[in-house]
Amino acid sequence: MKKPHLFVLALAGALCTAPAFAQDGGAATLRVDIGSAMVSNGGEFVSASSGTQVTAGSRVMLAEGSRATLVYPNGCTQPLSSAGVYGVPATCVAAAGSSGAGAATAATGVDGGGIAIVAGIAAAGAAGLASMDDVEYVEPPPVSR
Repeated sequence: MKKPHLFVLALAGALCTAPAFAQDGGAATLRVDIGSAMVSNGGEFVSASSGTQVTAGSRVMLAEGSRATLVYPNGCTQPLSSAGVYGVPATCVAAAGSSGAGAATAATGVDGGGIAIVAGIAAAGAAGLASMDDVEYVEPPPVSR
């Protein structure tokens, strides 16, 4: 028995996961709130001002008494609140109580994009398992002795 509705459901689930991959482009905007910041893309650190684009894997160094914020394209913010060197993650890792799209993730501990991906994979697996009974069973001929 064919079950095309499960295929359509699996396809819809897979399409719903596509935006989850495109939410963060891997780049964030550095906003220097207080003091000074420097950025390194694998080489030496260079001075950075507010509005500097930093890519995933870059490092941000804050001087003593400085504060900065990484602002992601989806609106999520990640505060950098003390002196030190910070790696720039590909996706926003917001602190609890921060604003933006990542605030719900931080507050609940649940990543909606991750849930959508898992749901899409589960729907595709269910469609694959459901299609396994599409071939009718044919009993083999008796063995002659």
